[in-house]
Amino acid sequence: MSQDTCYHDPNPRIVLGILIAGTFLAPLDSSIVNIALPAIAADYGASMTSVGWVATAYLLTNASLVLSMGRLGDIWGLRRVYVAGFVVFGTGSLACAVSPSLIVLILSRVVQAVGASMMFAAGPALVTRAFPPETRGRALGWISLSVSAGLTVGPSLGGFLLGALGWQAVFLINIPLSIIVAVAAARKLPKDCPEPEAFDLVGALLGAIALTLLLLAFSATEHVGLFSGLVMGLLAAAIVAGWLFVRTELTVPHPTLDFGLFQSRTFRAGVGSAVLAYMALFAVTFTMPFYLLRVLGIDPAVAGLLLTATPLSMAVFSPVAGRLSDKYGSRGLTTGGLSVLASALLAASFFGAATSTVTIGIVLVAVGTGLSFFGAPNSADVLRATPRTRVGVGSALIGQARNLGMTLGIATTAAIIAAGLDGAALMDSTQALNPAEALQFVSAMRPAFIAAAVIAVVGAAVSWSRGAHKAPYSG
Repeated sequence: MSQDTCYHDPNPRIVLGILIAGTFLAPLDSSIVNIALPAIAADYGASMTSVGWVATAYLLTNASLVLSMGRLGDIWGLRRVYVAGFVVFGTGSLACAVSPSLIVLILSRVVQAVGASMMFAAGPALVTRAFPPETRGRALGWISLSVSAGLTVGPSLGGFLLGALGWQAVFLINIPLSIIVAVAAARKLPKDCPEPEAFDLVGALLGAIALTLLLLAFSATEHVGLFSGLVMGLLAAAIVAGWLFVRTELTVPHPTLDFGLFQSRTFRAGVGSAVLAYMALFAVTFTMPFYLLRVLGIDPAVAGLLLTATPLSMAVFSPVAGRLSDKYGSRGLTTGGLSVLASALLAASFFGAATSTVTIGIVLVAVGTGLSFFGAPNSADVLRATPRTRVGVGSALIGQARNLGMTLGIATTAAIIAAGLDGAALMDSTQALNPAEALQFVSAMRPAFIAAAVIAVVGAAVSWSRGAHKAPYSG
């Protein structure tokens, strides 16, 4: 099979349409399920803490497996992994809808997440295979748009389905969509060019264990504090598993993660700045719902509309950023985007107990705009620096950086706010705060946003360190 047959497709627009549909589905599912959690808790007679594992199990499984699935795509074939991902995802969705107990539902969400990790790992890599370097950023911009659209549509669609058909419908809707995309992908995506290499099962398991333990540790800080015995124990176990993972990867002939990829300055800077970018972003994502609902006492419908400002601006500007990166390169766009994000976070640090919704909306639009001009150009640059035989791993590492940044961002923000509240349980409140409590929370929130702005500035510096590339692309 020739290289042209392997890496190019005569219908790139059809390919892009299939990939847009696929990357829309997974974030849609992530955002659509959250609104159904209270109904699920009532149906099973479970506590909200227990039902929280419906979301947590999905996120942990997805994050821990995406790297292994990227490597599997390089070996077995990206199209096969992508199509199989929809089959597994659809099967898990059906199992969720008919689950007789909460335990079965959580296990079914794990199955769903396995499929989602396959879709996330293979999607951007397939863009790299199907599109020539000079239009790749534009295509990845449309992929970013579809992710933002899924996050935006999810809550409102979930609310409609929940009210009209019950919580099972938020899972059942995935089944026909999965079937349609799987069939289209099997017929139209670029042909597979698998590498005749062995899959590093030991390394894949160690990597998944290390990352799961690390994410669990940081997630637990929100509830038990950074220096609790549970968190310290999980971190120690994660370090041991991580050390074993690195030792294995440096000795096996065909590792899950080829550390040689990080010899590229572009690759290092792209992955590192992605972690920092999503750390900064999730200071906003974590804090704003509480601030809008409990501090300002805004109606939930208005708060939901305000919160869509960030993903909507990302949907608008991501294709523009991708197109510009094809023409001018990624270094200036990614650095500028993170600088805008840092400025928006600094502005958010001045939010008070009576800030207008117009001001908040403008800042949230700026957050989304800044991330737009970082996301697609950065992904294009990382994949440009990734050898074709490792493009699945490169694509997966972009997802891993996002997941790690999200988790670190939430943990860091929660720790800073908790320290500022000095033991007050305001984050656990379900009622609007009184004026004194509102001022206390705003005072605790301010250093969290300042820290996030500093993280975004560091991310901009890391992004700039990638250096300028020469046009046209050589990826």
